[in-house]
Amino acid sequence: MPVKKVKGGYKYGKTGKTYSKKKDAVQQGKAIHMSKARQRGR
Repeated sequence: MPVKKVKGGYKYGKTGKTYSKKKDAVQQGKAIHMSKARQRGR
């Protein structure tokens, strides 16, 4: 999912925390991606 500009900052996806910095939202996206990869055993 892409990082989206919303009122008050940026979000990764449709729900979740709003970050004031785009860099922080991108970092959250990477963490979610890695978490899903670990669950699949990669």
